[in-house]
Amino acid sequence: MNICVTGGAGYIGSVVVECLLNQGHTITILDNMNTGHRNAIASEATFVEGDIRDVAALERAIALARSSC
Repeated sequence: MNICVTGGAGYIGSVVVECLLNQGHTITILDNMNTGHRNAIASEATFVEGDIRDVAALERAIALARSSC
């Protein structure tokens, strides 16, 4: 399954991403990096830097998640 995780560079989000990757899912992360850390971003995930309130960034992340089929 293709999943878009918002806040995936933070502590809780990165743990969620890791669990989903371990289950075999394809992950796209959207994070504005206000409190996230680059070293928390899983190398197997696609990363989009942006705010969930930014419609263009959200659309870009969802499009990438959809195209990861």
